[in-house]
Amino acid sequence: MDAMVPQLPQIDETELLNQLAQSVSPIPVVKPLLANIQQEAYTYFRATLDANTLVRHRASLIDKLLACLWRHQGLPEKDLTLVAVGGYGRGELHPFSDIDVLLLCRDENAINTYAEQLQSFITLMWDIKLDVGHSVRTLAECVTEAEKDLTIITNMMESRTLAGDRTLHGELVKATTPEHIWPAQSFFTAKWQELQDRHKKHNDSEYNLEPNVKNSPGALRDIQTITWVTMRYFGEGSLNALEERGFLTDFERERLQRSLDFLWQVRYALHMLAGREEDRLLFDLQREIATLLGFQDDKQMLGVERFMSRFYRNQLATNELSDLLLLHFNEDFMKCDKANTHEELNEHFALCNGYLQLKDPDLFKKEPAWLLNVFYLMTQTPQAKGIHSDTIRALRDHRHLIDDDFRQNTEHNRIFMKLMCNRSRVVRELTRMMRYGILGRYIPEFGSIIGMMEHDLFHIYTVDEHSFRMMRFLRHLRFSQEREQFPIASSLIHRVQKKEVLYLTALLHDSGKSLEGDHTANGGEIAKAFCRQHNLRPTDSHMVAWLCGNHLLMSQASQRLDLNNPEDIHQFALEVGDQHHLEMLYLISIADIVSTNPKAWTSWRAEQMRDLYRNTQVALRRGLGNPLNKEDWIEEIQQEALKQLIAKGLTEDQVRDIWGTPGDDYFLREGIDNIVWQTLEIHSHGDSSRPLVSIRQTSDRQFEGATQIFIFMKDQLNLFAATTATLDQLNLNIQDARIMTSETEHNAVDTYIVLDEDNQPIDDPQRIEQIRNTLIEALAHPEEYSTIIQRRTPRMLKQFQVETQVFMSNDPVMQRTVLEVVAADRPGLLARMGAIFAEFGTQMQGAKILTEGERVSDIFFILNEQGLPFSDVEQCQRLQQAIIEGLDDQVEVQSAV
Repeated sequence: MDAMVPQLPQIDETELLNQLAQSVSPIPVVKPLLANIQQEAYTYFRATLDANTLVRHRASLIDKLLACLWRHQGLPEKDLTLVAVGGYGRGELHPFSDIDVLLLCRDENAINTYAEQLQSFITLMWDIKLDVGHSVRTLAECVTEAEKDLTIITNMMESRTLAGDRTLHGELVKATTPEHIWPAQSFFTAKWQELQDRHKKHNDSEYNLEPNVKNSPGALRDIQTITWVTMRYFGEGSLNALEERGFLTDFERERLQRSLDFLWQVRYALHMLAGREEDRLLFDLQREIATLLGFQDDKQMLGVERFMSRFYRNQLATNELSDLLLLHFNEDFMKCDKANTHEELNEHFALCNGYLQLKDPDLFKKEPAWLLNVFYLMTQTPQAKGIHSDTIRALRDHRHLIDDDFRQNTEHNRIFMKLMCNRSRVVRELTRMMRYGILGRYIPEFGSIIGMMEHDLFHIYTVDEHSFRMMRFLRHLRFSQEREQFPIASSLIHRVQKKEVLYLTALLHDSGKSLEGDHTANGGEIAKAFCRQHNLRPTDSHMVAWLCGNHLLMSQASQRLDLNNPEDIHQFALEVGDQHHLEMLYLISIADIVSTNPKAWTSWRAEQMRDLYRNTQVALRRGLGNPLNKEDWIEEIQQEALKQLIAKGLTEDQVRDIWGTPGDDYFLREGIDNIVWQTLEIHSHGDSSRPLVSIRQTSDRQFEGATQIFIFMKDQLNLFAATTATLDQLNLNIQDARIMTSETEHNAVDTYIVLDEDNQPIDDPQRIEQIRNTLIEALAHPEEYSTIIQRRTPRMLKQFQVETQVFMSNDPVMQRTVLEVVAADRPGLLARMGAIFAEFGTQMQGAKILTEGERVSDIFFILNEQGLPFSDVEQCQRLQQAIIEGLDDQVEVQSAV
């Protein structure tokens, strides 16, 4: 061995037995030995990254240790056996893997005879802190339990004798062969179902924010399932043995081995860094693991993103192979003694036992168009269960034929578009195309984003998985079950004549993320070239390219614009252009948000998108050359509100007196419904000196809206800070804030839009009353509010360091300063902002709150102490610096908690 490579830890059995004999207790001997073994193993791994050697070496060392302890405890060599089972039985142990053992007794008499010694041995293993999972059974009990339990028979198959009566274990092996229990057919059926259930439990997707190295689709369990079912049939299941038997090709064995080596490497690093048995790739550890395994940052991607991309691509490849090999095993071994069902489809394909099988293995070489056409054929064959393993292997062996000439072939382009235009099973077959390596070769730009992960808390799927989910969502909108939750979108989808325009947009909209620069602009150019190549009509090509290039436009506008301001709406309408573009953009925007992160689609986000759509629709109908005059709009709102309030028993003088002079913004931002409600609340409240706090839902729709908190009281310097601190302490998430002060009366007329911790409106009357009372108490003395927020910062948020940035600009139309803060999300952020504003005498007019994962991008509309936009450069710089320092200090304090 190279002198620079650390030595593997060792155990000298003779020396260990001598030490045990001389010690009063085994504990002081064994515990330091185990600690030393672990540290030496960690040193070896950091130097070599050779998990393959270490997992087997650790199992070997534990073998020696347990055998020595068995002898030291005086356990017999007859009628009692110590057996390694499960992963340990395979001879594989990661740093914190369970050490599963079976204490096998010949009969009940043996258990009774050695009960005290067995209990002493088990207690000793616990005392030395071995992660032991044990069972004590007779030979007969083992057979009985194995007959009933799939997990037990699987563990028995991978068992080894460690100490004691070796003949006893041999009898167990003979009694549990397929000839006696669990014949290969029933074992395979159960294991295949177990695999499918496990995949569903892990979201039936290769892609999760914190994937499980052991149990996720395409992870270790999939490879082990292949070895288990083949072991039950052949009597052995090692990858080399399976290749020798002709079950695996050389390519398949090599690919599975590389996947296994990588997953072992990742799992070893995960256990080592977590300091416990942990099989989830936790966000807390992903960066550290990436660095340990040698993945480095560069200008294009973070090292952790490269690592996770490698992990996801590895899952995809493993999933493809496990699909193929389990199908191959079922088709060519499990059903070899049964009559095949055969249904001719065309001259090239038939259904064999329900699976699409090609007749000529050289078909793809002779007619490459079938590399695409086979998937269209699947859409036309609803009775097909899947693609036969022979066909999958042929696809894999010929996918290299998809080159530039193949892509430019008009016949191939026509076939692909025929697939995209099909009425059913489109996403299923595109997903299959990706899994078998066809889609990424046909659309190289899409191939570049397969497995790409953005290391944040907002994008919870890889880019390719997000695109498929987006397309699936658009297709599901056609069905009635989506109508309640997405009423406008479900209506609009039926007005789209060429739905393939939407599907192509979903497929290509993020394809520019693998390139430098703005991914929306890149995606627009990629889409334009793709549509030209596939001979789409100019109007359809324009729409796909425009949607790809502008797919964030509406989502961002709903978060940043004043949706009741006709000037903002007019500007957005100018960018959209016409009703058709608005409808298509609305559909794409909702699909994009929902499929990026379902938690991002809150009831409030739904209402904001709906309001933006409807207000823009009104502006377009009015005509882009005939924008609504702001003064006219305010007058219309006032007159309609006044009419409704008089109908409820108020006089015009009472209404005018309550309104006072709140400013134009009040009427624009609140709208008629809110103005009527708030006026009635103020009237009922009377002249009480206590703050008015009133709460209701923003919408009566079942699936849309948020909780609206209205506050009316004399304005005070700390009011915004005190309110946001109180709401934060109540575990409420602020979505929007409309902060206004009447010009002459100096009354605060504030509206906060909030959701609960699950991003849902609050509908519990007791909870609403608690919020109301807490706010009234806090706002009675806003100067005494606490700046210390007791909410814990979530585990994942602590893993991100977002640079705090502050941008300021003046809005000449609205005569106010717009201040945008980009920072790390954390409890109490708005309260801290309020305190800083109070220090500078800043007057708040409103806030737009946008949280995406670990990052906030909040917009505040503010005025200086004189009620004017900020104009002094030095004052602006001081405010910006105070915010940066204040928020960064807060992050440091909370990270230390």
